[in-house]
Amino acid sequence: MQDYIAFPANGEAPQGMRGYGHYHERYRRVDGRWRIQTMTLTRLRIDLFEGGLPDVCTGSATG
Repeated sequence: MQDYIAFPANGEAPQGMRGYGHYHERYRRVDGRWRIQTMTLTRLRIDLFEGGLPDVCTGSATG
């Protein structure tokens, strides 16, 4: 998988990331239909933008 997450720059260095990885899924059959039982995302790489991530994403909010 690949994801691209960008936050408004507000005139500053862009904040966000591009991530790469893969999902591990386990399925089970319920009433004749396949359903996802578990899903795990394994990130292999994260490339941060120049401004990094906003504080709300890192848990390091101040104040």
